[in-house]
Amino acid sequence: AKQGMESTKDMLSLRGRSSRLGERSIGHIDPGAASSFFIMEAFLKSFVEG
Repeated sequence: AKQGMESTKDMLSLRGRSSRLGERSIGHIDPGAASSFFIMEAFLKSFVEG
């Protein structure tokens, strides 16, 4: 999940608010990918720790 989140940094945003930035969106992690990563991380921690 972390690798997937970080891979969005090099992508050009084509949808959502950041699509208005065009080329300037490159170099920033997608907020949806980041929030998904944190949700999965929290779920995994709660599952492992009980």
